[in-house]
Amino acid sequence: MRIIFKLFAALTVLSAQPLLAQGNGSTMADTVRQLRITADQMEGKLPAEDIAEMRRSADELEKEYRKGAFNPLPVRAAPEDVAGRIAAEHNGKVDWLDQHPACVGYGWENYRTFRLNSGDRDDDRNILCQRAFGHLAAYFAQQRSGDFVASRSSLAAYDKAAHEAVDFFERR
Repeated sequence: MRIIFKLFAALTVLSAQPLLAQGNGSTMADTVRQLRITADQMEGKLPAEDIAEMRRSADELEKEYRKGAFNPLPVRAAPEDVAGRIAAEHNGKVDWLDQHPACVGYGWENYRTFRLNSGDRDDDRNILCQRAFGHLAAYFAQQRSGDFVASRSSLAAYDKAAHEAVDFFERR
């Protein structure tokens, strides 16, 4: 019977890990409720000490939930943390431009050879998108080589060029 409880406890902890990463407190409250329901359903099928342990675990999780332990931490980027600032502005993504229609089809892997052919000011958009993704490619190369100071400058240049491309695209 202890094996069943340990298995249940392990599954509960493992299923809570993504919740902690997402800061999903309401889902954690649902997990606590489910743990209590399972303890009630298993009463009589498991030893009393196992049921008591399940309820203690639920009480501890609920106590931490009420303290806000499962709420997301605010993103605070230091002024020199370019990646943190960009991620905070773009839902956690640093390479956010490839998700935007301004440079659809472009990426840091293909920016040298890809060309837009949409009929919507393609020549200007190609120049702006190539510039942005060129900076992003430089950032990745500098990160790989360990040149972190230069990579911050390249990432800042990518963000600036990406905003220029989006601004141009949105001024129809």
